Amino acid sequence: MTAKVKVIEATANSDFDAIRQVYYVTWQDAYHGLISDEFLAQLSPASWHPEQRWQDTLLAVDDKDKIVGVCSFGPARLPDFNGWGELYSIYVLPQFQHTGVGSVMMTRALQRLHEKFDQFYIRVLDNNVSAQKFYQHFGFSVTDQIMEDTTKFGTIRERVMVKQDP
Repeated sequence: MTAKVKVIEATANSDFDAIRQVYYVTWQDAYHGLISDEFLAQLSPASWHPEQRWQDTLLAVDDKDKIVGVCSFGPARLPDFNGWGELYSIYVLPQFQHTGVGSVMMTRALQRLHEKFDQFYIRVLDNNVSAQKFYQHFGFSVTDQIMEDTTKFGTIRERVMVKQDP
């Protein structure tokens, strides 16, 4: 089933509070059981700052113009991937997941990245198998590169996935 949403580009006047809320709700849902409950409990919508990269952000909005998904991307942030593009994040509210919204945003984001880059990567939780399968559907490959972020709530392990177009 495909949700009736449209994908638009964020602007400087986008509703950043609504975007933060999408991040917050999605993290609480998608990462429950994958990241410690203590880590998730200390998050709030204020944990995110989408206004800092609105130029490379896509929004999925429903027929009432409510933001139901967010996807951001741009140049690589990791020095090992200098010259690559990076998919920073893609989040869809739980009630809109598995409806095609994420696929539409992903396709558009990859089109935009293709304008500047031939190679892309994304960091995904090492234990988030469903997300890894989603990215594999779009041509990303799992690598052996693991990044660990030690927090007072435990270690968060992310795996780098890459997509290289000929």
